Amino acid sequence: MEKHLLLTVSEHRSSLYGARFLAGFFENKKVVRLTLFYTIPRPPAVWTGEKTRAKMAEQEDMARKNEAKGKKALKEAKKEVVGLGFSEDKVEIRLQARQFSRVRDILDEAEKGLYDAVVLGRRGLNWFEEAFDESVTRELLETHKHPCPIWVCRRPDPERKGVLLCLDGSEASYRMADHVGFILSNEQRHPVKILVVKNRNLKESPDVIIARGRELLSKGKVPNVRISGSAVSASNVAKAILKEADSGHYAAVALSRRGKEMGFMDKVFFGSVSNTVFKEIEEEALWVSV
Repeated sequence: MEKHLLLTVSEHRSSLYGARFLAGFFENKKVVRLTLFYTIPRPPAVWTGEKTRAKMAEQEDMARKNEAKGKKALKEAKKEVVGLGFSEDKVEIRLQARQFSRVRDILDEAEKGLYDAVVLGRRGLNWFEEAFDESVTRELLETHKHPCPIWVCRRPDPERKGVLLCLDGSEASYRMADHVGFILSNEQRHPVKILVVKNRNLKESPDVIIARGRELLSKGKVPNVRISGSAVSASNVAKAILKEADSGHYAAVALSRRGKEMGFMDKVFFGSVSNTVFKEIEEEALWVSV
């Protein structure tokens, strides 16, 4: 079954980390359709009292330059994506004038296009720098409206394989299991490790959670031989996930944003377990769903 992914593009070369992750992850690229998406920034607003002919001409010139920058970024991105092995006839480009914020435009496009995932590249900034930088990735993850899972790709390592699927018994985490099963249905090289971190907030027993995860993965046609599962006890859930991700050399870590749908896990995404994973994950992609 075809996978249709929305790959966001910017003028920063690091935005193509997402494309490089996809190229290394998918062996069967024939079933992957990509839409490259760029939103053109609006020039600064000109207030009524400042609308001189010179100001309006300056604004129009900036709009033309921004559009040209977007077209160039999309052209270069498509060239790289095709060079990475994706079929040219399955790579589309979308250039759109900014309607709201970049984040809102991406989410609106994801909803309208019924994509299977939104794929983001990400600059290798440390957390202090990000706190003062307008991070599209961070705003996306903090936004409540998520029509499909979001994949964040920082520094993809093509040698990694497999997906670490973190489950906690919530409906959100089971939706991620369903997503992983769908994505891996044609990918024979990727095993799946189901990880349950035992703590007092689990809604079901670890054995029940792992069994349900296996069932959902099998529904997506991932054979049982490629699925393993384990439950670990840890006081720090995020550190347990990161430890397993590192030791297992996985290509992606998949988890749900809302976690256990209770208590502190219903708070804003950042400040939770997922916050720590997002900040510290390096060579694995992070797949997040709600």
